[in-house]
Amino acid sequence: MQKIGVKGGMSLTTGYNVEFEFKNKTLPFLDEFYGENGKDVVEMLCDEAQLPNVVSTTGTLTGRYLGEGLINYPHTRSFTDLGLGFMCDAKLTPLKFLNAWYEHIFGEVYDKKFEYDDTIESAKGKLPRSTNRVNRLSYIDDYVCNLRIMKTEPNKTSSDGRAPIGYILENAYPYSIDAVPLAYGSSQLTRVTSSFYYTRHTVLYGTSKKHERQNSDVPNEPVRPYSTELTGIYNELDFDDPAAGNFGTTPGVRGR
Repeated sequence: MQKIGVKGGMSLTTGYNVEFEFKNKTLPFLDEFYGENGKDVVEMLCDEAQLPNVVSTTGTLTGRYLGEGLINYPHTRSFTDLGLGFMCDAKLTPLKFLNAWYEHIFGEVYDKKFEYDDTIESAKGKLPRSTNRVNRLSYIDDYVCNLRIMKTEPNKTSSDGRAPIGYILENAYPYSIDAVPLAYGSSQLTRVTSSFYYTRHTVLYGTSKKHERQNSDVPNEPVRPYSTELTGIYNELDFDDPAAGNFGTTPGVRGR
């Protein structure tokens, strides 16, 4: 348990951060739903996320040695889809953001003429798009983004002060938006869930600098916990723990 405590304790599923980094930052719907007013709202209301998996596609080989059965070997990395869930505010900002993004993929550019003054009478007066419209796929760089998911943990300053691991999902886009259930009865938060495809992901590894090497004349050596001059044994105590220096009894080593 002491070794786990040195590493910051156990990880909790409630700490993460999600960001969308679009290649084309001039998309019409970004200013409306993911600009200065919408970006923080969409990211904060993302209440369900996943750290992506990775799967190897394998082939089989047989006959290497007499009596040996089938041998599986990996030959291709496969990246599956990923789902994100959002709570909705009273303006349904996450739902508008996802719908406008999805429509943009198929050439239905966000248009101000489909806005209304937020009253039910004004909504009833709006007409649908042209019946003979076509679905023309946009260029991939015009609708994909780098989806950044960072697993966060608390530190001394904030509840998400550390990010031990992060994933960058490259060329991500929503391929489906699930139906949003509405019903009379007990009131519940409105939620929307969307599934994303991406080409591949990059894993980012956070390294803790909690422990600094006592022998600073060897800068390229891996970081190790403090040792005592008396025993030469590395212990697992924090460098700022008074016990790391045996409460001042070990020469040259003391907690702060």
